[in-house]
Amino acid sequence: MDFQKIKRVLWFTLGLNIIVAVSKIALGLLTGTISILSDGIHSGFDSITNVVGIIGIKFAEKPADKDHPYGHRKYEPITSQLIFTFLVIAVWKIGENVFEKISNPAIIHANIPWLTFLVLVCCMIIDAIVARYESKKGRELKSTILTADSKHTKSHYATTGAVILGTLGIKIGLPSIVDPIAACVVIVFIGKLAFNIFRETSSVLSDKTNVDKDQIKKIAESISEVIACHQIRSRGNEDYIFLDIHIIVAPNLSLEKAHEICHKVCDEIQKEIPEIKDITAHPEPG
Repeated sequence: MDFQKIKRVLWFTLGLNIIVAVSKIALGLLTGTISILSDGIHSGFDSITNVVGIIGIKFAEKPADKDHPYGHRKYEPITSQLIFTFLVIAVWKIGENVFEKISNPAIIHANIPWLTFLVLVCCMIIDAIVARYESKKGRELKSTILTADSKHTKSHYATTGAVILGTLGIKIGLPSIVDPIAACVVIVFIGKLAFNIFRETSSVLSDKTNVDKDQIKKIAESISEVIACHQIRSRGNEDYIFLDIHIIVAPNLSLEKAHEICHKVCDEIQKEIPEIKDITAHPEPG
């Protein structure tokens, strides 16, 4: 994983996210629309998550040391969990505001000029650029933080779209209650996004297996000296996998020969699955 490239992506998207967030929040305050303001807060969390991501990558790129023999890579999914926390806070704060407006529609005073729609469409275009760019780089660099952040940004397609429809409805004369209803759409999408990020990053932090055991078994047992293999365990990030495997060999082999076979198996596994960077192979007599 190239941490420097990941940080460059995050810095670039941070600049664009700040532009979008400031534009939406200012527009929400000027027009008095809770849906636009909510979407602006949603976008503001994009900027916060970029900053958190940059800090997380700073820790994750540190090499292995005496206290962290497996390295510091889990700081990246830990950072993604912080994104989940920020999203939950966003849902709570926006929800409070929406509940207040729905409970007392008389306090809703929206003044929406046509320029509002131009600004929102421009923000959607920027969000689309950011989401596609982060998603592409997330796949290339196999980065959980970029993938999580791109999914966050993609949620703006729906939320900003709902906000545009809601504000357009008010503009053409629909009741002002349409505004907090549109904000509810924003809440639903942020909540769904938070759940998905939590689920995906938790699989890394909880050491969920991430390789096909049958594939590993097939590769290992393709070596003629291997009788069988078992106790196949894996963990780690998508691009940096740790693997444990027990290899059964003939009982009359010397320890040196058994280890030689283990090395042969490890080389073959890493040749077939280069994402596996660290293998611990245990020879056992058959």
